Amino acid sequence: MRRFSGVVTIDELDISAAAIQADPRIDALCYSIHDFRSVTELSVDDDDIEFLALRAAVSLRHNTIMRIAYVGDHPVITRLIDAFNRCCTSHHRCHRFATLSEARRYTAGACRRSIGRAPTADAAAPPA
Repeated sequence: MRRFSGVVTIDELDISAAAIQADPRIDALCYSIHDFRSVTELSVDDDDIEFLALRAAVSLRHNTIMRIAYVGDHPVITRLIDAFNRCCTSHHRCHRFATLSEARRYTAGACRRSIGRAPTADAAAPPA
């Protein structure tokens, strides 16, 4: 889980995302929760959002089980989710939740599905 607070810049988002996406275990991750509830300011322009979304989609191309959840209501989060969900290279869909407990309930399903089974392609399933 990534947790951000206060003023968040594109550099912070980029460094954090790049570290996760470069990890060889990314293909086996069941879920990813991005907690932005404590963010007071998020400085990211549209080009940066498109870049972050495309790079994330490419890095997840071999992972068919991951569920992606964002927590918070900052307008940039909505733009980032929309950019990722529009990305033509991804079979994943991001979902936004108001609370961490909602996000955890949603992402928990991915881990239960992956235990003892081959990955399935329902990572884009909407929240229950």
